[in-house]
Order: sequence, then structure tokens, then C-alpha cells
Amino acid sequence: AARMSVRKTPSRSNSRASRRSSTPRAAATKSDSVASRRAAKTPSRAKATKATKKAAANRPDERLVFGLPRSDARAVALLLLLYTLQGVPMGLSASVSFILQERGATYGEQGVFSLASWPFSLKVLWAPIVDATYFKSVGQRRTWVMPLQIVVGFTLLALSSALGGLISESGSDVRALAGTFFWIYILLASQDIAVDGWALTMLSAKNVGLASTCNAIGQMAGFFISFTGFLVLNSYGLDLGTFISFWGYVFLASSFFVYMTKEKACVQDLSVKEAYAQAVSILKLPAVLKLSAVLLTRFIAFSASETLTTLKLLEKGVPKSHMATISAMLTPLNLAMPMLTRKWTAGPRPLDTITKTWVMRGGVCACAAALVLFAPDVKSMGGSLPYAYYACLFMWLAVYSAFSNTHFISFMAFYNRVSDADLGGTYMTILNTVSNLGAKWMESVTLFSVDAVSSKICVSEQTREVMGSCATDALKAACKGKCTSNDAPYYFLVLLSPILAFAWLKCTRKTIDWLSMADKSAWRVRA
Repeated sequence: AARMSVRKTPSRSNSRASRRSSTPRAAATKSDSVASRRAAKTPSRAKATKATKKAAANRPDERLVFGLPRSDARAVALLLLLYTLQGVPMGLSASVSFILQERGATYGEQGVFSLASWPFSLKVLWAPIVDATYFKSVGQRRTWVMPLQIVVGFTLLALSSALGGLISESGSDVRALAGTFFWIYILLASQDIAVDGWALTMLSAKNVGLASTCNAIGQMAGFFISFTGFLVLNSYGLDLGTFISFWGYVFLASSFFVYMTKEKACVQDLSVKEAYAQAVSILKLPAVLKLSAVLLTRFIAFSASETLTTLKLLEKGVPKSHMATISAMLTPLNLAMPMLTRKWTAGPRPLDTITKTWVMRGGVCACAAALVLFAPDVKSMGGSLPYAYYACLFMWLAVYSAFSNTHFISFMAFYNRVSDADLGGTYMTILNTVSNLGAKWMESVTLFSVDAVSSKICVSEQTREVMGSCATDALKAACKGKCTSNDAPYYFLVLLSPILAFAWLKCTRKTIDWLSMADKSAWRVRA
């Protein structure tokens, strides 16, 4: 038994040793097999990845156009078209205002015509209807955009055919013109509501920020083409009726592109009643009320210079084609201002830029009085402006435009910072509406007030000497020169601009500082 025991012991130890020695070899074999399988799969996976990328690149929606996916590139093109068309009637109304001034319109008549642009300042009144009412089979935004483009087109065609009776040498029907453009602005303000909302779903989430760029560039381009473009073409013999009819056909054609664009299905959560309740709750916020007080009074110091200077230069005989040329030269500066001022307007306190430069803008306004006072007699110079005066006029417009655009961008940056994203575009629409209203009511009040205190005088077109009065129709008919308004009220208001700017800033400085430091909770609507 002992011998057997001794014999069995080595066999057990040998078996254990063999198992120990076999275990690493098995593990190594298993590891090699796994590695070989992985290595075998690697080429196929690489090929599959390359094939997937190639297939994605070949898909139409994934192809890049100017660095954008094809779908976003199409959306940007359509947005630029629609926003450009929004700017066209704005430029046309400015052209009509120039022509009315040439035909001897009073500041009161200009004030009546200025009322035509008020719908953009009142669109918040019907914005909830545009957002909440639509045909699902057509689309939330196309329900409004397509018919609005068509109606604007036909309205422009009707206006072009009736324009000869509305504007003439014997007299102009300013009220009819104001009513027609008021109707056009209502249509375009409604279109603007729909297009702003459509842009949020038309573009991808990554590129949705391009909507505001399309808005700014499009409206500026439309205004430039229809205002500066017309004034230049008019100097070569193109009449306003033909120009308006052309844009009428463009509006009609644009509805086809809207029809061909597919719209993503949208689930509307709010009814019209709920949408109005939401807007009212925003307007009741103390922070919004304080901001509204600032916005509604901010143009008190600058309205006279912005509204009357161009009209006064036209009265003095500065050709509108020259004004159009200067406007064209300023366009690159206006387009570049958002980038040039980004350092000051993109920070956490964009309103600081306004408080630091507000009085400077008032000082620039006062310099406009010198431009009007020393305006040369263009007719006696063969219709050309002296280069020195031309340079001074350009410099003044460039500096004032820089201040104006900087303040506009600062306010817009502040709106974007405080607006509640959960309330969609309603918040921004309200703030923009109040801002537009602050500019429009001051423009109309300035024109009506200056007309009320100004006297119409008969001035020699050659020497600019006062030859008599134009207070009545009989005196106007007997005037051998040109009937204009006396300049005293204009000079008084424009030279008062720095004082008014300082006084306004003094009264609103604490409010502006509070708005800049207020927590975001002050701008939120509580459920």
C-alpha cells in the first residue's frame, strides 16, 4: 500500500503540472483566435464606413452648396428672396416721398404719407392669428405667404396703372397714396410674421441662426434696389409706374417658388385665445414695461434730423440722384457694421454702448444744420455739387449711419439676450414692435409739428431770395419761383438735438442700468 501510494503521488503531481502547462497555451490559442477574428472583421468595417460616407455624400440633401447642406442652401435662397421683397415696398414708399417733395408737398402731407408704414409697428395685434390659423393640408406658413405674395403683386400692378392720377404736377392725392401703401404694409407685416416663423423650421437646427442674417441682408437689399436703384434709373428716364409694375410681376412669380417649397408638418399647441393671452402676459412684465418706456422715447432727440434733413436738402436743390449715389456708397458700411461693432454689442451688457455714445449721436445731428445752411445752389452750377460739399455730406451721412446702426444692433442684441426662448417668436415680435413704434410715432409727430409752425414762402430758384408768401392757393399760383417752408423750425429742433439727447440719457440712465443688470428671471413669464 505504501508503494502504491508512493507511485500514485507523482502521477497526480504530473497531471496537475500538465494542466498548469496546458492552461497558458489554451489561453494563448484563444487570444490568437479572437485577434484573428477581429483582424478579419476590420477591413470589412472600414469598407462599410467608407461606403456609408460615400452614400451620404451622394444623397442630394447632404451635398454642400457654399458650405451648407443642399436643403439649407435652398432655404436660405428662398428666405433671401422673401425678405428682399419685403424691403421693396419700403424703398418704393421712400421714392414716392422724394417725388412728393419735388412736387411741393407740405410737411403735413409728408406726415400723412408717413403713417403708411405703421403696420410694421402694429403687427403684434394680429400676429397670434397668423401663428394659430392655417390649413393643415397647405402648411402653417404657406397658408399665409402664398396668397399674401399674390395680393401684394396685384396691388402693385393696380397702383402702377393709377399712379399718373395720384402724383402729378397739378397736385397729388397724398391720402390715397398713404392708404394704398398702408394696405401694402399690412400685407407685408403679415408676411413677415409668417416668414419669421417658417425660418425656424425651414433651416436645420445648426444653421437656424442664418434666419436673422437673411432678414437683415434681404430687407436692406430690397430697400436699396427699389429706392437707390429707382432714383438712378429715373435719372435715365425710367418712370415710377413702370418700375412698380415690374415688382408687381416679381411678387406674383415669387408665389410659385413658395408653392414649390415643401413645409414641415407643424403641431400648433396654442389656440388664438391662448396666443393672445401669452402676448399680454409678456407685456405686463415690469422689465418689459421699463424697456418699452425707453424704446418709445428714444427718438425724441434724433427724429428731426433723421426725418427732415433729406427733405430739406431736396428743397435746397440737391438732386435726388446725388442722394441715391451717396446712399449706394454707404451700403457696404451698413452691411459691415454688425461685424465692426460685434466687440461692443456681443457682450453681456450691449446697452452700455448706447449710454456711452448717445450724446455723441446728438452732436452729429446738430451738424446737419450746417449742411442745410451751406447747401450750394446746384442749378446755378449746372446741376453738379462741389466736391468739397459732396465729401462733407458723405462724411456726415457715414458717421451718423455708423451711430444709428450701432445703436440698432445694440438694442437687437439686448432683445436676443433677454427674450424667453420657450415663448418662440412672440417675445421678439413684441420687442421689435415696440421699438418700431417708438421711431414711427416720433417721425409723424415731427412732420406734423414742423408743418404746423412753418410758413410757406415763395423763393427764387436762382437766387433763393424770398419773393413772397405761399400761404394760400392763390399765392401759390402767383409765385414765380418755388414754394418752400421756412427753415427756422428745422434749425431750432436740429440744434436742440444734443441737449435732448443728454436730457433723455439723464432721465433713463438708471432704468437702462437696471435693465442691463436684471436677472433673466425678471424677463420670464410665470406659469
